[in-house]
Amino acid sequence: MGKRTPAVINQADERQRLLESVKRSVAKNPYLSIAFGLYWMQTTLLFQSPYLFLEPSPLAGFPLPKGTVLLVASVATYLTWSMLYRRINSVSMKRWFPYALCIVLSLGALLFTCYPAISETHRDVAIIVYLIGSVLIGCGTANINLEASRILGHIGPKQALFHLIFALLIGTAGAYFFSLLPLAAGKIAIVAVPIPMVACLMKSFDAVPRKIVYSHGLKTKVKPPTKFLVTSAFQGLALGVMHSLLVNSFENSALLVSLGFLAAIGLVFFCSIMLKSDFDLLFYRIGFPLMATGFFLLGIAPNMVEAGAAVLDVGYCFQYLVSCSLCAYLAKGLDQPPIWIVGTSTACLLAGQLLGTVLEAFSPDQTALAVAVAFVLVLAALYMTSSQNLRRGWGAVSPGSDHKGDSPDAEALAVQVLASEHGLSARETEVYALIVKGYTRKAIGSELCLAEETIKTHAGRIYQKFLVHSKQELIVMTHERAATLEK
Repeated sequence: MGKRTPAVINQADERQRLLESVKRSVAKNPYLSIAFGLYWMQTTLLFQSPYLFLEPSPLAGFPLPKGTVLLVASVATYLTWSMLYRRINSVSMKRWFPYALCIVLSLGALLFTCYPAISETHRDVAIIVYLIGSVLIGCGTANINLEASRILGHIGPKQALFHLIFALLIGTAGAYFFSLLPLAAGKIAIVAVPIPMVACLMKSFDAVPRKIVYSHGLKTKVKPPTKFLVTSAFQGLALGVMHSLLVNSFENSALLVSLGFLAAIGLVFFCSIMLKSDFDLLFYRIGFPLMATGFFLLGIAPNMVEAGAAVLDVGYCFQYLVSCSLCAYLAKGLDQPPIWIVGTSTACLLAGQLLGTVLEAFSPDQTALAVAVAFVLVLAALYMTSSQNLRRGWGAVSPGSDHKGDSPDAEALAVQVLASEHGLSARETEVYALIVKGYTRKAIGSELCLAEETIKTHAGRIYQKFLVHSKQELIVMTHERAATLEK
């Protein structure tokens, strides 16, 4: 009897299908990858592990890093937009919205880059310029992320992950490139990049049904995905402490951060092809332990600071990609509004980052803080991992609710997960579920009150999206995923 492949590992034919899906996904909408890549480049330069703009804040006596105002503005934007997501659509669909977004981002970047030049002669003016620039950048970048989340929520978690892998590759390479140029060139790039970023984002909407994308989830009764929000907050806490430690240890850590991000991109790509989508595995058995290992190295091995910092960057970037993929699953699989899901989770992440920054700023012993954060991450991972997370949508589905994702059996959950991963429409998902149950085309047509030819068309599109050639292949794939979900 041959050695059995572990249930969590994709077999060779599935890996081949996923590799083909990568090429199709990115080729179908390359502008999405480019837009998000430029977004990642800008946020890396300004938010995460800054390669540029290391000048001190003009706020005398303010003990926190100068990115604090920018973080607060972002958190406020994410929370406000997530609360008002039903009303935001009418604003986002206006013709003037992209132009306004460009102006806000470019003006904010211009002010943010100019304040050091006037700090010595006109300090009061510099403070005003710095504050306005920070607020504009925080609000503008939040809007870019939220608008991109509409498309990511429409295409589903697997396709979203493929786009994000290429996007972060573009963004990381771009950020490192600008770190090598004179500071003036980097500042010019930050002011200019919103123009192609917004243009590519708007162009990416041409590849999706715009009306469906903007109306997605508006009729769904939302419930906060509490476990996911807590996970995001812990991730942000680690990021805040990590960011401050890296800046204090390395100042401009461009090469180190870039290598860490590239390693994370490679790891996520490997996992997306080799492993079945198991968010518990990716979050709590890979991502959190990676970040905890990095903090342990920083805390107990001072001679391995570079290694600890690199592992931290790998862990954070890995977690970020998985978080975005989970947002796409909650939007696609559970019909949650993307603005709501991404807004609340990113607000929690940035709030955690702000808390981590405060803790690091006031901590008398950075070594002890690093070890403490490592223990917190390990304990959080142990506490939050659960076989019910996927079934309950990380808290987005209440027990006893009438939501379609409420306590499904393994086969129904597999259908829900796979349909979201492969970007099936609502009608295609209904047809797919009946195909898996063994219904004939005639029986499916009778069940859904559709013509048999229409069912044939839907089935063809389903096979095309799954990259399979027969009903039996589709059923086998679904049963294999159901077996995985039962373990």
